[in-house]
Amino acid sequence: MRFDPDPVLLGLALAAVVAIAWWHRGTLRSPSTWARLAVVLLLAGVSLQPRVGGEEPPVPPTGADVVVIVDRTTSMAAQDYDGGRPRMAGVTADVEELVATMPEARYTVVTTDNDARIAAPWTTDTSAVVTLARTMGWREEGFGTGSDVSAGVPLAESLLGDSARLRPAAARYLVYLGDGEQISETEPRSFAGLAGLVDDALVLGYGTAEGGVMAMRVDTDELVTRDGVAQRSMIDESRLRSIAEELGGTYLHRSAPGPLTGWAPSHAGVGTGAAGDPGFGVGWLLALAAAAVLGVDVAVVARRARLALEEVR
Repeated sequence: MRFDPDPVLLGLALAAVVAIAWWHRGTLRSPSTWARLAVVLLLAGVSLQPRVGGEEPPVPPTGADVVVIVDRTTSMAAQDYDGGRPRMAGVTADVEELVATMPEARYTVVTTDNDARIAAPWTTDTSAVVTLARTMGWREEGFGTGSDVSAGVPLAESLLGDSARLRPAAARYLVYLGDGEQISETEPRSFAGLAGLVDDALVLGYGTAEGGVMAMRVDTDELVTRDGVAQRSMIDESRLRSIAEELGGTYLHRSAPGPLTGWAPSHAGVGTGAAGDPGFGVGWLLALAAAAVLGVDVAVVARRARLALEEVR
């Protein structure tokens, strides 16, 4: 049996027990006094809201920790997002959408270009995360040593491990934003080792099969060229889908700002959990018993009153 007491009703019932006991302190042997006490005690039992069977709802996670990995290699400057804007504009829009979806979560941002670094340590200041996304830009062409889509895996593993150790009740998510382009001569690491550390994952892909030209820097119209020919970067969706599969998460191709349709975090930073089985409430049985006892007491009092009236006559 499980109980879900109503503190107000329970307090009133117990107060009534004390009041009846005090009021009838000289007549505690009276059956009527005991009947009234029994009624109030039964109602106190009703206020406990007893239930038989069922299951307790699962304990929801306390908060959510989100590791965001952003690819800021030169290819993310390709102008094939939302009608000719750089792919990093899509990253900015989607980071804004992400924190709006999970406003109570704690975030850390890892950026990858030649290597991986923590651009924002764990924080609940979502405005700081959005500001970082708006200002991080991309790695300037000429300083690159090769793009590796998995460069952030070791850091992500360390951050998620810290989260699991320090906040074991929190839900954990990994969000990857990039175009999937692998220039490094080495094969990328697998993301599969991170799957066991997260409750869910989301991979957001940017770019088109036709590709787009790339500006050297954020503040210039000068394009990346080879032998005078503007270079183009194409999205590698097969690689991005593989990352999502390894993480056991969802892949979404992003071509314009908008909701992250097709992905809904299971806890959204606050933890919802399932409702559980409420079981069978038995409070109504106690209420019926109280009504029966009260009915008998009323009948007894009425009979005594009738007999007393007949004697007077």
